[in-house]
Amino acid sequence: MKTSRFLKAASLAVLFLGLVVFGPDSVLAGNMFREQALFLAHIPLGGGQFFTTNYIFTSTEGPGSINLKCFNDAFQRIGPPAGVNVPLPATGTVAQHTPTTLGVTADPLFASGAGWCFADTIVGSNDFNSQITVGVTTDLTVGGILNSPSATFIGHNTGLGETSRLFGGDTFFTTANGALHFLVLVNPYTTTTTLQLQLFDVTGNQQGSTISRTLNGRAFVSLLVPAAWGLATPPTSGNVRITGANTVGQGWLGWYLQVYPNGRAVFNSLGLDGDTIDQIPPAAAP
Repeated sequence: MKTSRFLKAASLAVLFLGLVVFGPDSVLAGNMFREQALFLAHIPLGGGQFFTTNYIFTSTEGPGSINLKCFNDAFQRIGPPAGVNVPLPATGTVAQHTPTTLGVTADPLFASGAGWCFADTIVGSNDFNSQITVGVTTDLTVGGILNSPSATFIGHNTGLGETSRLFGGDTFFTTANGALHFLVLVNPYTTTTTLQLQLFDVTGNQQGSTISRTLNGRAFVSLLVPAAWGLATPPTSGNVRITGANTVGQGWLGWYLQVYPNGRAVFNSLGLDGDTIDQIPPAAAP
């Protein structure tokens, strides 16, 4: 995929996408839990191509059923009001979905094509695993990103079952040779939270001022790094440090997306501060 097409996608999504932080201990961004946050995208690029997401859910502890409710980039509910139920009737059961099968692509509130979903166990208390695949494809059937020989720009990640009340960090970004780096921060709770973001070059010198981003309940913010800092001469590589309010029960999470000029991409979740992590509680379920 050409860089210009991705820029078009970002523009259509209101400077959308990205991902927060691949921190020093990414295992803390756990994927197997009863409640998980999932990255969501479905952006037309022209020529029948879409930057989109596919999902795989697997029952790892026994039978159960999960419910998915999705939100757009303006923290509005999208898709069926009751969400979409995904039955997992036995250990090892696999279910696959797309934005279309989740009912969000037909929702006029999903015009930006960017958002997130909350997956919540509704039958039983067993945990489940999830896999998020992002890519560019003309095949919008279930599993189309991986099944289509023409699909490009493919990356994988998992749903997040934990949030951080304090630190997170985007370990490395680069814009060399036209590479793009995006950061997405999600607030899965109903109350508002504010994050402070600091930009550093690779030698540890802070670049520009600390910027703030407020996340309303169920909302996310997206940043193009380092452009979000508005510097006349931004560093071509470096990292981002993110600081929350350290309020118990009010965490945040997210993903980052590093896109290279050759079309390859790194798609990963943030590393959470192990001292201030919280599981997304059942009470936070939409």
